[in-house]
Amino acid sequence: MPLQKIRLVAYQLGERIHLKDFKANSRYLVCSASSTEIFIKKGLTSYISVQNSGEVAFSDCDENTISEFMTFVLPFVVLPVASGKEYKEDFVIEVVPGGQLIFGYNSILVPEINEDVIKIALLNVSQSVVLDYFTELSQYLLFETARYTQELELRGRLSISRNRLMKFIGKALNTHNRIVDNLYFIDAPDTVWDNQYLSQINRGLSRTFKLKTRFREVEYTLKIIDNNLSIFAQLIQHIESKKLDVIIIILILFEIANALIGKH
Repeated sequence: MPLQKIRLVAYQLGERIHLKDFKANSRYLVCSASSTEIFIKKGLTSYISVQNSGEVAFSDCDENTISEFMTFVLPFVVLPVASGKEYKEDFVIEVVPGGQLIFGYNSILVPEINEDVIKIALLNVSQSVVLDYFTELSQYLLFETARYTQELELRGRLSISRNRLMKFIGKALNTHNRIVDNLYFIDAPDTVWDNQYLSQINRGLSRTFKLKTRFREVEYTLKIIDNNLSIFAQLIQHIESKKLDVIIIILILFEIANALIGKH
């Protein structure tokens, strides 16, 4: 039987958290901090992880602590998640001294627990929830581009105006850049390289949450979107080129007409 169960939960609050401003105004005990993460200690196994890519994750924290912290951090969130939407990941660490390291569907059984184990678990849970968020965002973007590619297939042209199409391409590129900026970090933390136990936990959690597979799926979706945007840009260029050709022809005809009238 597990000697101890530690509940982990992560939330995606938005697309960015201003860590510098948060730290400057924080009343919490910061254990460690970097440009991408702030790690806060609340108790023996109670910790909070704040990621600059918009996630907060809690270890062994009660609902009041979670609610209070979420209220405190919200002013530092950039592009918050839409009202009514929730991106959440739950996980459990079970501690059995002398037992084996076992990975379950939404839990892990460990023979020993320490701050580094909790930190790695919180990081993986955070990475899972941010992938949920940006997977949905990339799928929405793909759906939007598919509407125009289907119109090209059925009608051979786009009914959208050039200005609206350019705005859509700009919006799509901006969203694409935000996704890439927020997902570049997905990698093993430095602490695992010199510790076999931590390395096993990190690899196992990465497989449990299918982080690499899900990341590649987002990458593949973005490549499809890129190809579509490239086609739209070429189409706009072709349309503008045809308009320019027509204008040039009209000007030439006008000059010829002018010359003929002048002779008479």
